[in-house]
Amino acid sequence: MIGTGPFLYIGPGGGVTIGALVVILIGGIVLLAVGLIVWLRLKRFFRGEGKAKRGAKLLTQVVALLAVLSVFGWMSKHRAKGDRDFGWANGWVEALSGFPDLFKQSVEEVQQLPQTYVPTPADFEPLNRVDQDVLTLTVYSNPDEGRHIAVRNLRNGEELYRWVLPDSLGPLKPHWRVHHPLLLEDKSVVSFITNRAPMFRLDSASNVVWRQDSLSFHHAVNRAANGDLWACVMQWERGGPYIAYRGRYLMGEKQVNFLDNSVARIDAETGHILEVHSMAEVLRSNGLEHLILRSGDAQDPMHLNDVQPALTSSAHFEQGDLFLSFRNLQCVLQFRPSTGAVVRVIDGPLAAQHDVDIVNDSTLAIFNNNAQENMGVYTNKGHNYPVSKEQQELAHYHSEITLYDLVSDTFRPLYRDLMATEGIMTFSEGLQEALPGGQWFLEEQNSGLLWVVGPDGVMYRDVHTSHHAGHHHLPNWSRVLPAFPLD
Repeated sequence: MIGTGPFLYIGPGGGVTIGALVVILIGGIVLLAVGLIVWLRLKRFFRGEGKAKRGAKLLTQVVALLAVLSVFGWMSKHRAKGDRDFGWANGWVEALSGFPDLFKQSVEEVQQLPQTYVPTPADFEPLNRVDQDVLTLTVYSNPDEGRHIAVRNLRNGEELYRWVLPDSLGPLKPHWRVHHPLLLEDKSVVSFITNRAPMFRLDSASNVVWRQDSLSFHHAVNRAANGDLWACVMQWERGGPYIAYRGRYLMGEKQVNFLDNSVARIDAETGHILEVHSMAEVLRSNGLEHLILRSGDAQDPMHLNDVQPALTSSAHFEQGDLFLSFRNLQCVLQFRPSTGAVVRVIDGPLAAQHDVDIVNDSTLAIFNNNAQENMGVYTNKGHNYPVSKEQQELAHYHSEITLYDLVSDTFRPLYRDLMATEGIMTFSEGLQEALPGGQWFLEEQNSGLLWVVGPDGVMYRDVHTSHHAGHHHLPNWSRVLPAFPLD
């Protein structure tokens, strides 16, 4: 979570947080206090003597309470419309008026399963027509609230191998996600707790080889040609670990503080940090600071979500170049760590994109979410316009695989009609990986659906069934393996 308030966070990905329990406790105390006050007043009134005097006093208090509630309701209405400013009282009015919704959300949160599980639609129909092994490396929650990393064959549902995260990595909260596992040649595996630490390596018997706690890891980790690891990270503050606003800019006299993102190179053998590059510094040194202003999220304007190293050299990239996907900048950067230069800004019909893969020496594949940054939620709450009877209708968007040609600087959607017909859409995350025969593996992350699509249509559509009836596992950036064990 962001800043110093992770325990008070309530919302997507938060699971059952201390914040939810605190809200429920406060709500319970308030209701108990109000009930006790009313009971004591009524008890004194009906006790006998001085009923007239006590009745007048009680009536006065009721009138005063109604007056206070009327003023509070009036202030709440105008704060919701945004047409009045009550200065220091704004925060109190908004907090108190929103408390019932927060209380309800907290109760629902405590009653739900951790968000590593997704409800399976009652009418869901799986499909499996794959005629070749599709080996995926995946992470899922086990019945003991621990985590398994496993090699699964989508062709027959068989689990070929399993690692169990040891207790020595520390207790895992039920809603924490272990992300994007990476298999090495000795059957050891690297993964991390996303938006937290550590990154770790387990040997083939699930023993910890190393752990790295000095950075906050998120989204993706991929291997360089020399075996090093490149990861999306955020840097802890000194004296942390916690995240703070490490970037800032001015618009006129207004200072905007924002979250910086970084990429880090990690030694796969030792877990040592070899180099870290701040993305804010990269933008500044390459004259690309203006990209920050195109984001609709002032707090997290970049949102780095993938780092893909070039394993070979071609006419369009050098071995060691990194292709970096930035969700909120709506672009991919080709970054050369050896010189600090941004070689290319890949900017086009991309919207909230995530995974970027190198297909060949002149083509990239980009998982284009095709989603508006705020998921269609209006940020201006002060106006409520009616829907016109003469609307202009634009496209019906779905997520898609977008191929980018490094030679012609052009984009081409792949299987657009198929993905639209199947309703494949994930507002956040999501990835693709190429398979033999023109087929592609897709992770529709929000729904938890896994797909294989190709020239013959949908070859596979299913979920990873969990031990909770009616729920399946939330995928955590599955990785397709060419073989197991690796050669």
